[in-house]
Amino acid sequence: MFTEKNVEFDKARVVILPLPYDGTGSYRGGASRGPKAILDASQELELYDEEMDWTPADVGIFTLSPPELPVAPELMIDRVYSIIKGLIKKNKFVVSLGGDHTVTIGAAKSYKELYPNIDFFVLDAHSDLRDKYEGNKFSHACTSRRLSEMGRVKIVGVRSISKEEIDYIRGASPPCEIAYMKDIIVKERWMDDVIGGLSDNIYLSLDLDVLDSGIMPSVQTPQPGGFSWYGILGFLKTLIRKKNVLGFDVVELSPIQGNPAPDFLAAKLVYKMIGYKRFLKKPRNL
Repeated sequence: MFTEKNVEFDKARVVILPLPYDGTGSYRGGASRGPKAILDASQELELYDEEMDWTPADVGIFTLSPPELPVAPELMIDRVYSIIKGLIKKNKFVVSLGGDHTVTIGAAKSYKELYPNIDFFVLDAHSDLRDKYEGNKFSHACTSRRLSEMGRVKIVGVRSISKEEIDYIRGASPPCEIAYMKDIIVKERWMDDVIGGLSDNIYLSLDLDVLDSGIMPSVQTPQPGGFSWYGILGFLKTLIRKKNVLGFDVVELSPIQGNPAPDFLAAKLVYKMIGYKRFLKKPRNL
C-alpha cells in the first residue's frame, strides 16, 4: 500500500501500522474499519505528487499486517506500545492508522519512553480531556488527558469541550493548551502562535474529525466548522517544517458505505504527511 512495488521491511524507512480498534467508540462507531478503508483507497492514489514534484513512496513504505488487539483498552494500549517501541528501535518512522483515538495512548507512551523531551501535538475537534468517560479512563474521550499526564500537550481545532475539561486546563501541570477553531479563523498569524511553546521534538496525532464535516463526514462524532482540505495541508506543512515530527497517527475514520470520498481523503492526507516530512525539511529521522 502507498507504493507501486513491493518494498522489503528491512529496506523501508516508513512503516504503516494498521490498528483496527474500536473498543471505546461512541455515537457512530465503526473506527475499526478505518485502517482497511484507508489502505484500500491508497491503492488508487497517484503516487507522484505535483505539489512536491516527487514521489514520496520512493522513501520506502512498508505496510504491516494488522496486529491482534485485545478488546480491553488497557491491554490494547500495552500491545500498541510494545509494537511501536520495537519499530522505533529498528529505526522506522511509524505511521499508525486507527482505529479509535485510544490507540494514540500506546503510541505516545513508546515515544515518551524513548524520547523523554518529546511533547504531544493533537489535531482534534474535541479536547478529549475528560478523566473518565462512561466510567472508562481509557475512552477515546480521555486520550489527551492521558497524554497530558506524560508531558505537554497542545490540542488544535477544538469545537467541542466540557466544563470539566475547561477546569482541568486551568490547573494542568505540565501545561495543556487549547487552540479553538473559532479563534483560528479570525487570526492572521495563528500558526506561529499555535506551533510555539513546545519542544522541537513532537509526536503528532490527527483525529479526522478536526476536518470540517462537509468534507469528512466519516468520523465517529462529526463537528461542523473544521479545517478545509487546503487549510489542513497548509498547517501541516508549517508544523512539519518547524518541528521534528518523530511519528504520527491518523485516527477515527468510520467509513460510510457508498461514500468512498472520505476514505480517499484520509489516504491522501497520510501520503501528503509522509511527503512533507521528507520534502520540507532536511530529514533527521527519515
